[in-house]
Amino acid sequence: MRILRALVDSLSESITRSAPAVYIRNPKYDTLSIEATLWNGDPFFRYMKAVNDQKNTPLIAGIGVEVATRRRNKFAGFIKNIEIKEQDKGVINIDVTVNQALGNCPKYIVLRELEPRPTTSPVIQHDHSHLSPEERLSDEAIALILASDTVFFGTTYSAEASEQSMYPSHLGMNHRGGRPGFIRVKPSDGRTVVLPDFSGNRFMTSLGNVEATPFASLTFIDFKSGNILYLTGKAKNVYGADARAVMPFQDLLTEIHVTGYTYVVDALPVRVAAGYVDQLSPYSPPIRLLSEEVPDTKLFEKENQPKARLAKISTLSPSIAIFEWEASEPLSVKPGQAIILDFSPLLGSRQYQHMSPGKPSLVNDDFIRTWTISNTLPQGSNSRLFALTMREKTGGVVTGALFNILRKLTEYKHAALEDARVLSLDVNIVGINGDFILPPFHPPSLGAEGLSAFITSGKRHLYWFAGGIGITPFLSMLAALSQVPDAELPRWEITLIVSTREPDVSLSLISRAIGGTVCPAYLKVHIFTNAQVPDIEPEFRVTTHTGRIDSAFLEAQQEQLRKDSAEVFICGPESFEKSVLEFVGKVGADIGRVRREGFAY
Repeated sequence: MRILRALVDSLSESITRSAPAVYIRNPKYDTLSIEATLWNGDPFFRYMKAVNDQKNTPLIAGIGVEVATRRRNKFAGFIKNIEIKEQDKGVINIDVTVNQALGNCPKYIVLRELEPRPTTSPVIQHDHSHLSPEERLSDEAIALILASDTVFFGTTYSAEASEQSMYPSHLGMNHRGGRPGFIRVKPSDGRTVVLPDFSGNRFMTSLGNVEATPFASLTFIDFKSGNILYLTGKAKNVYGADARAVMPFQDLLTEIHVTGYTYVVDALPVRVAAGYVDQLSPYSPPIRLLSEEVPDTKLFEKENQPKARLAKISTLSPSIAIFEWEASEPLSVKPGQAIILDFSPLLGSRQYQHMSPGKPSLVNDDFIRTWTISNTLPQGSNSRLFALTMREKTGGVVTGALFNILRKLTEYKHAALEDARVLSLDVNIVGINGDFILPPFHPPSLGAEGLSAFITSGKRHLYWFAGGIGITPFLSMLAALSQVPDAELPRWEITLIVSTREPDVSLSLISRAIGGTVCPAYLKVHIFTNAQVPDIEPEFRVTTHTGRIDSAFLEAQQEQLRKDSAEVFICGPESFEKSVLEFVGKVGADIGRVRREGFAY
């Protein structure tokens, strides 16, 4: 009874249009009475009309989520009475007998403050109950899925006749949440939705239903615009190596091959309050892309992963250091690419936890991390040494462990900083990835005549924007160029623009990459900072600026930035990337041609 009352409270915070203040009541211990005003095109309203006409006893499942508190309860049962009071206005009364009720954990719920929007005007933009084999989801539908941090996951269990008395047929409705974009759509067909499974309460109700009855529904909501997407389709659970082949590093997921969908604009009768910023769940793991979305990724089979042994540590500042590793076999890495490492041999395997209030990220942490390699490994060489320039993250599990090793060695075993191999600290190399790489010296597929014309047509200008430790991929690119004989260098001009709080560290890293303090002729460096800049050799050709990158600087570059020969690369935190993109767009550069490399620790 207590759970059902909580369910009524949370459902009363949910979605109906122009509904009474309390539109769900609990007149008996196993009964919910719902009085709601829907709209005539609502899929639920259409279904209620159909089953009412057929005099069936339909099954039902629902979930109530109080998004302001992360309170969540779900129910299942059957509808024993349907009364359509005003068909044109969508007024409906239903009585539900509840035979299942469950309070769920709040782990992946996004906190939101919602306010009523009673004057919505729902319009069906797409309504396709049965997609043909070649049809895809609309661009609007895919965009909503990829932007969503919340989905409502409907499942069904259809019992065999022999099991009906003990395990009766039922429906299920569940909540799934994560960071925006955690749910993916396969680009290859534009209609297979991939829903990763995160560590939960181990009840496995939705997954169990899918295993028994391979059908599912998904409902996506845009809490700002009020648009809603309803999907139905064939579902299957994928696990182990098969799951990792679909979404690397994900051991369990559900695929829903969409067979029908309805997309409605301006349908949600509540919206995020003006000025409110959504608060993502701290339990949500980083987004994982599908294997077909990251074609420039080489992954090693789990049983054949090479090892990497810590070889050397160089301190640049109290929070930044270069950790050099020696691979157990030669690696093929393009300048700018990243290496994927599994630190579980160093940190131990993760144990199941339902909740972890002290450190929520541990619940889904597989100890796999990706870092851009900051040195160059020439193609075709036998080089096995690679360097990772790392900033220690406050509370970071992996960087915290590595910097603790650095501090211990500095205090007790300083010689091991120069040769850390004696410590036998090994991790697994999972793979190499990334397409944020040094461009080819000339456009591919040019014949001799075309190449000659290209070379004499003028220089290409590369603008590299780096925010803080986002300088790392550019270091490997500069290191690669420093090894090219002058006669073979491309006709490039490179402008490296660095925004940093630690200009001494950035300048030291650039010096390491170019092999000294004499800038090559093709390179100009601009440092934007509020910190004290150390003395710079004139040959270094570094220009310093006070503050952050601003529009005035880019306006001075606008003529060059607008040219087709200009290429813009940006690497840094999301706020830095957005700011630079905005400035670059204002001076007339083609934003569609900008290459970006976001990163997260």
